[in-house]
Amino acid sequence: MLKSIIDNGFQVWLKRVLLAFFTSFLFRLIFVAYNFQYFSPNGFAELPKVLFYGLLFDFQAWVYLLALFHLLSLFPFNPFLNKKWFQMILKITFFVGVFAFIIINSIDLEFFKLKNRRTGIEIFSLMADKSNPISSYFISFWYIIIALLLLFFGLVKLYPQLNADDTTIDKKFSIKKMALFLMAVIILFLGARGGMETKPIRSFDASRFVSPEWSAATINSFTQLLTSLNAGAISQLYYFDKKTCIAIAKPYKSEPALFSKSKPNVVLIILESFGRDYCGFLNDTIRFTPFLDSLAKKSLIFSNAYSNGATSIESLPAIFTSLPSLLDVPYINSNFQNNTLRGVHYYLNKNKYDCSFYYGAENGSMGFQNFLKTSGPMKYYGINEYPNKTDYDGSWGIWDDKYLQYYAKELGKKQQPFFSSVFTLSSHHPYKVPKNLELQFEEGDLPIHKSVRYADYSLKLFFEQCEKQDWFKNTVFIITADHSSYSTTEYFYSPSGKFEVPLLFYSPKYFKPQTIDSMTVSHCDIFPSIMSICGIRDSFVSMGNNVFKTKNSYSLNYENGWYQLTQYPYCLRINQEGKVKMHMQTKQMLVNRDAVTVFNDSILNYKKELTDILKAKQQFYNNRLIINQFYIKE
Repeated sequence: MLKSIIDNGFQVWLKRVLLAFFTSFLFRLIFVAYNFQYFSPNGFAELPKVLFYGLLFDFQAWVYLLALFHLLSLFPFNPFLNKKWFQMILKITFFVGVFAFIIINSIDLEFFKLKNRRTGIEIFSLMADKSNPISSYFISFWYIIIALLLLFFGLVKLYPQLNADDTTIDKKFSIKKMALFLMAVIILFLGARGGMETKPIRSFDASRFVSPEWSAATINSFTQLLTSLNAGAISQLYYFDKKTCIAIAKPYKSEPALFSKSKPNVVLIILESFGRDYCGFLNDTIRFTPFLDSLAKKSLIFSNAYSNGATSIESLPAIFTSLPSLLDVPYINSNFQNNTLRGVHYYLNKNKYDCSFYYGAENGSMGFQNFLKTSGPMKYYGINEYPNKTDYDGSWGIWDDKYLQYYAKELGKKQQPFFSSVFTLSSHHPYKVPKNLELQFEEGDLPIHKSVRYADYSLKLFFEQCEKQDWFKNTVFIITADHSSYSTTEYFYSPSGKFEVPLLFYSPKYFKPQTIDSMTVSHCDIFPSIMSICGIRDSFVSMGNNVFKTKNSYSLNYENGWYQLTQYPYCLRINQEGKVKMHMQTKQMLVNRDAVTVFNDSILNYKKELTDILKAKQQFYNNRLIINQFYIKE
């Protein structure tokens, strides 16, 4: 009966669309299976909802990716529909869309392991970055490429054909054909919007249907890409009136001088991908950082420290301007990238500090150079300024041991007082180690572990050279990581554990060895803390706190549609719909299912307090970015 009603051409179109849905459904199963260990332990209970609601996001993807295919297939009274050349055009337009879907989603098979989220529009910046060796990913993940090619050719074989029996297509006008066409248009329109809501469906809408940990599995990579294209799509928020918001968020700072009558130099070292998991001094065991462990015994350590972003490009704004990553795309790639920001280097330069930043990758890599210069006067030194290009590692830039020794010599040329920062790179994929040093470092459980050992060794050479120089005694060294990376421990894929990084302050003159376990700190706290170290009393805007003055701080993060505030061991999250969740998980709870989610009355009051802080911070962040007032006018 149905076959007699539906036009033959329409039937074939429908079968081809079902093949597309089969592709996305299969890819979701592959994505979940490939990354299952990184999802919450109640996975099997959540999986049916993930697969069901995932179809909603897949529908949107297939409407956009196959738009030309739909148009050509459904155009009424088409006299060429049964021609071989026209069917070949349809086949090409179909598989161009399918291939694009496969490529975009295949990237996230590994990207998700590293960042615990789908990739968005930032992937294009990453691919365009001269410092990013795309070929290395093809070499490292060759098995994925082969599997995807086999899948693609399998889909080509399954592609429904318009065979000889299907060529009896009525080309005349009929009400039935027009009705089918209009029905298909309406269905596709609703599919593109994700239903009949007032706003089109976006990636963070997944949190309405499944638990936060499973949002990334419910959407597909194209949905995330589509959402992130609207990079500045944030709205002004009105949780509180302006005065109350300021009182709770406390964004305006003026820090007291930590050291009277002293202007110490500050050297900020940002280690690539050094998650807490790799540091022995933060895990009470031998790990991969013997030198850093020895230095930690002479340092002020904050054992509950967090990055405010999941990637390097997200962490830099937090470290230098106290701006956490609360957008669907990194701030540096967002529509707000030309906003006025005033970073710590702006105020240090204003107070006669010599400010510089060193990164051994291509000049302009990841937008660091532009961002730092637009947020304050900063001398930038990249690979162009490095004197010996034969030290290039063949992938990202200059080997860490060579570059850090060069950096130590450069610091000796600075006019004191100075503020300088260096960003390492060898512990980034493809995790290379110089050939002459390969036998010196043992392999670990993960490919990154050997390169972490090498980066730690490079740090040792750097400090050995610094200690011989006159400026060393009057210098505070701050060491942190841009973000965490792969781990073999489940805890480090929990909502808060995935952002844990080292943060220590080292200066024999200014700091006594101490480990502070009672405070939560984050990258956003580095800016106001440096202002206090350097004795600069200027007023400024910060989403963080001075770690030397506050009793406790917190970490602000955004992931998969959820805004997150961590104050160890509690983690509170709010989604776009205003839904609030909180759990408690200590570092001893290595298995994420052990996290506590039921609380007594006193903790519920604390939950309300954290909720207000997160909402106030979010309101200030959104509203000030929109009107470009994330700074104090002078």
